[in-house]
Amino acid sequence: MIKSSTNIHSLTYFIVLTLIAISLPLSKFAMSVAEFMLLGLWLWSGFSFHISFRFFKLGGVFKGIIHFIAYLGSLAYQNLTEKLTAFVNNKPALILASIYLIHIMGLFYTTDMDYALKDLRVKLPLLLFPIVFSTMEKTVYKRFRILMLFYVTATLAGTLISVSLMLKGNFVDIREISPFISPIRFGLNICFSLFTLAYFIIFDKSFKIWHKIIFTVVLIWFVVFLILLESLTGLWIVLIVSILYLVILLFKTQSFSVKLSFIILAIGIPMSVFFYVRQVVINAKTPPEIVFSELDTQTELGNPYTHDTVVQGIEDGRYIGLYVCKNEMIQAWNERSSYDYEDKTEGGVEIKATLIRYLTSKDLRKDAKGVKALTKRDISMIEKGVANYNYVKNPGLRTRILKIMTGYYVYKKTGDPSGSSVMQRVEYSKASLKLISKNFWTGVGTGDIEYKLINQYTQMGSELKAKFRFHAHNQFLAMFITFGVFGFLWFLFALIYPAVKQKGFSDYFFVTFFLIIIFSMFSDDTLETQAGATLFAFFYSFLLFGKSRENAKTIN
Repeated sequence: MIKSSTNIHSLTYFIVLTLIAISLPLSKFAMSVAEFMLLGLWLWSGFSFHISFRFFKLGGVFKGIIHFIAYLGSLAYQNLTEKLTAFVNNKPALILASIYLIHIMGLFYTTDMDYALKDLRVKLPLLLFPIVFSTMEKTVYKRFRILMLFYVTATLAGTLISVSLMLKGNFVDIREISPFISPIRFGLNICFSLFTLAYFIIFDKSFKIWHKIIFTVVLIWFVVFLILLESLTGLWIVLIVSILYLVILLFKTQSFSVKLSFIILAIGIPMSVFFYVRQVVINAKTPPEIVFSELDTQTELGNPYTHDTVVQGIEDGRYIGLYVCKNEMIQAWNERSSYDYEDKTEGGVEIKATLIRYLTSKDLRKDAKGVKALTKRDISMIEKGVANYNYVKNPGLRTRILKIMTGYYVYKKTGDPSGSSVMQRVEYSKASLKLISKNFWTGVGTGDIEYKLINQYTQMGSELKAKFRFHAHNQFLAMFITFGVFGFLWFLFALIYPAVKQKGFSDYFFVTFFLIIIFSMFSDDTLETQAGATLFAFFYSFLLFGKSRENAKTIN
């Protein structure tokens, strides 16, 4: 292993690593800048200010500049030669970096070179971090702990900024409160930060009790925030990883009372979630009994109501079709909004359908009085396509479940999955599997996945709206589509072999991150964005090659 030659270089290296960790949940721009800084440190590792000053002292400014440039070139050449040789000889690091190298191979049979080059640029961290961390000094646990505390603090800051945006209420979709990176990737950062705090609370003896109390409060807040963000991916990852660790602890402990506690938690947590979800679904599907003879037949203005409990369906436990006076609704709406009742919302959905659902969610009658009871903000939300008052006013797990239910019923009735990200993923999977069957052996190449999937949606006659025709939203399917069966199998090998070879599966932090990232790949194309690729490449490489194993807690 090649070490930095000066203490100042070692400190600077640690500072840059910390900057990268801080940028992961907060800034894609900062990620890029810090990566360039890291590359510079790697390239000019061993740089000496003393030698540089001598060039100017002995030769003057002009000769000093020439000698200084020559020195930088010589140092870069030496580092490139030695470190690339060390990297190539490090089989686990080389195999991990091969995930990027197969993308280069995929250029030879792609047709969309512009997209392919963009993809290679986004995924450069997959090459950079394995090279750097396998050829630089290892970070001792004391520094690693500081880095992780900065990372957790940055994640906490991101959640607080998001909550401030949520409280302002200027959003249509709750996912808009994650301003820096996508809510899915932000959720992954929260998950890893959460389990990092769990380690510090349970295993790290260097923290005082008041530190651990603060960590516990922040850990609980992270769970609460995932619920507010409606991050199903983050929540089910936290649930599954927690249960896995409880099972491991169950087999490791010898105390009967402790074993019983772990059994209760391992069974009780998922059962509680199941019964909660079940109750929400039942309540949302079960409106109160209706006695038609007891329903009002006229509005306050004397116009007749229509009552329907069949065609319109149910919204949040209420019949959408009860107490409808269409003429009054039309007139009252057109008086309050610049959007005509027959127009479409900014999201492309009919105003009339959105309005009647929104009124139902607020338990208002669909007449003039109900429309007049809407606030200016309600009108604005309807115009933007928000069909349920709770989507903005009461974000959380219950609201997320209601969205999924509505999306499912619409998909079942019309075949259009556009209204729910869960239903969209069903459509993405269908298209992906069809595309895989057509390109089973070689895949479509590095740059063709996007337009090939778009064409597949068209060939399927999919009702999915054009603005939602995205990638596979499953990293494993995306790799299979792009590189075929052999590329897919190599991807799996490149994920697992380095960890096995480096004994990563005995390290708490690596195992935790590995589980988080692998589970995320089943519901998202994690490596297809800068934030996702950088998160994966940084921590996977750092925890395997860049972190010292001293004082590390094993899970064996």
